[in-house]
Amino acid sequence: MLVFVSDLHFVDGTAGEHNVPTAAFEIFLEDMSWAANRLMDDGRDVEEIKIVFLGDIFDLLRTEKWFPFPEAERPWGSNEKKIEVHAKTILDAIIRKNKDTFDLLGGELKKKFDLPVEPERIYVPGNHDRLCNKYESVRKKVCKNLGISPSGVPFDHNFEDVAYGVFARHGHEYDKFNYEGGTSYGHNDYMRVPIGDPITTELVARLPWKVMQQPAVKNLPLAEQQALRRNLEEIENVRPYSSILKWLLYQVKKNLLVKEAIEDSVDEVIREFNKLKFVKKWYRHHDKWTDFRDEADQIQAFLFLLEKFKVFPSERLLPFLELLNKHVEKDTLSEAAQAEYSQLDSRIRYVVYGHSHVPLQMPVRVVGSPEGVKEQVYLNTGTWRRRYHKTKKGLGFIGWKNMTYVVFYRKEEKGLDFPAFATWTGTLKTI
Repeated sequence: MLVFVSDLHFVDGTAGEHNVPTAAFEIFLEDMSWAANRLMDDGRDVEEIKIVFLGDIFDLLRTEKWFPFPEAERPWGSNEKKIEVHAKTILDAIIRKNKDTFDLLGGELKKKFDLPVEPERIYVPGNHDRLCNKYESVRKKVCKNLGISPSGVPFDHNFEDVAYGVFARHGHEYDKFNYEGGTSYGHNDYMRVPIGDPITTELVARLPWKVMQQPAVKNLPLAEQQALRRNLEEIENVRPYSSILKWLLYQVKKNLLVKEAIEDSVDEVIREFNKLKFVKKWYRHHDKWTDFRDEADQIQAFLFLLEKFKVFPSERLLPFLELLNKHVEKDTLSEAAQAEYSQLDSRIRYVVYGHSHVPLQMPVRVVGSPEGVKEQVYLNTGTWRRRYHKTKKGLGFIGWKNMTYVVFYRKEEKGLDFPAFATWTGTLKTI
């Protein structure tokens, strides 16, 4: 059995309470036990269980702990020694915050969950845990808390197992805002800093923090302060991303007494973001005069709309935002998965990504081969994070929690002449 989970986004809690509870992982492992024992009841041998953590497991970007440090010591800075120290400190805080979960995941699972074998854990980093793969000292902590034997070398950036017909990667490679490397996909490519790093830390994490510093907000009753902060901290969980401006409008309309404080905070955060040396350099590198819709233009256009953010005038800007989104909200991962097969072993049937937070099963093509007809399928592992969805009517959002994983079986495990798969997606409405 081969199992994939991704986009757990464990955080230290300073920029919001977003962690998945330990009970969810207990349910997941109980499900794995049920699936494995059912195979054995059918007379099949389960010789191995592999659990692949397919990226964005540790979120070292969505935290307030980077704020006090100079830019050179932040994830996109130049002071590598300091960045390593800070990354270890933040990872330690994440582990403490999720101690019960990591005690579970890093411990012995066979006896506790009645599994036929002790699962092998495999880790493929994503973009939010890029720093987890950059420094050996941080890699050792990751290995210890996921139950992986340290190898002393960086983690692989993809996973392949022809017995299951599977090739997998996190998927941020095909997101121009979260991958800055080239198409050789070497380790150094993955270590190059994408613009998504400062976007997450300096915009997404900083905005709620900035709003809460405003005197008008501090004068609100404590319960209202906490509700406002909690809602602003959910910005990154809004889907699609094009609805972020609508989410801000929604929050302001619910808190008209602090409308100006929120608007001023948005302006201030964007000004500070645009002053970052890294951001200026990134703009210069990506702003192509021959292409008026390049990635730099797209970010600058979106930030322009946010910078002009005033609750009622912004409503008139929404049509312009929708026009921009036609160029930004493309499903580049689905397109990449279709092209991926030309570079893969002919025995690969399934391409698996994470990153998008949207669980998906997409038929790609049916091809003939000497061994017979072979189906090619792209699967996305979704996320275990809660997500907020724009309502079809009116300016509103509805949220629920998610849990998605993908299981693959060798053909011997299912008694078939090809590797099989199953996907499981659950939603829980408690928010």
